[in-house]
Amino acid sequence: MSRKASQRGEGRAGCIFWILIGLIIALVASKMIPVKMATMQLEDHMKDLAMTQPRRPKQFFEREIFNKARELDLEIPKKQIRVKKYTERVIMDVEFTVPVEILTFTYNWDVTIHVDRDLFLM
Repeated sequence: MSRKASQRGEGRAGCIFWILIGLIIALVASKMIPVKMATMQLEDHMKDLAMTQPRRPKQFFEREIFNKARELDLEIPKKQIRVKKYTERVIMDVEFTVPVEILTFTYNWDVTIHVDRDLFLM
């Protein structure tokens, strides 16, 4: 009788286990996806700046990157924004850490954005 009961598919422990795993994955995704989206928007903004504003000085790029980061709620110190501007290209680097709190655990996500773009002056 006990052998037949184990073969009927009444194992509830496995179902509860996978539901808990799914809930944990959903919780982590709800915290990490907004941060990833914000960093991707910042990188897109940096690429757009290099493409649409090639004649601007490097201080303009630094200020615009800093302002966009604040708009996206990314805490980036100004000293972590590095811009090198040459006659034919602009190189922008941003390195920062985003603390992501998941329940009682805080994960420090290190983010590095590098944009190396050719300038086409007309």
